[in-house]
Amino acid sequence: MPMDERTKATVRTLLDRHPDGYVAEATGFTVTNTAAGLFRLLVLAILADDGAPSRAAVDATRALLDRHWDSAPEMAKSDEGERSEVIDRAGYDGAEQASRRLGEATRLVMDRYGGDLQRLRAAADGDAGRLRDLLREIPGMDDAGLTVFLREAQMFWPEAGPFVDERAAAAAERLGLPSDPGELLEDVARGGGEEKLSWLVGALALADVHDEYDGIRRTAEAAARA
Repeated sequence: MPMDERTKATVRTLLDRHPDGYVAEATGFTVTNTAAGLFRLLVLAILADDGAPSRAAVDATRALLDRHWDSAPEMAKSDEGERSEVIDRAGYDGAEQASRRLGEATRLVMDRYGGDLQRLRAAADGDAGRLRDLLREIPGMDDAGLTVFLREAQMFWPEAGPFVDERAAAAAERLGLPSDPGELLEDVARGGGEEKLSWLVGALALADVHDEYDGIRRTAEAAARA
């Protein structure tokens, strides 16, 4: 179904405000479909305490990556105490447990997938349910982490989507957009596919986190009238 002018203006406003996706805006690093890029996303997912990770989770992720523990082989060189100290200094509660989860996750990724989560994708063989099951087998990967990971990974892994988390779906409804993943992909992200959907879902989640509804509505209404 063709989008009306108001819907088009709302989508443009969202993507103008948040053009780079959730993780890039929140953490400052770009998610890439590489072994290192996917591992960085995994670190944030494991530390995430919500589908919209807290500032402490983001700061802890950045602190770990700043130590150059930004791939599975490099993280494997760190010890539990070193990781715990870095995570604790970032203000993250439960640093010891988080460090332990990261260590266990890194070992699994190294032992089972040779440090490359693209091999996890290959093991799922295009089956979306199997992909989620394999991700959940990674220590520390809970519902919040799965949300963080899938929201970004669908950009590169079409079988991971269409994925719209609860926060983004609620934001879509409040802004008059479809909240159903398939409908959002077909009607709103048309022409951009999974990449545009990933950016749009991230923008919706950020709009909710920052309570930007009134500003987005005003901008979209003005643009639709122009």
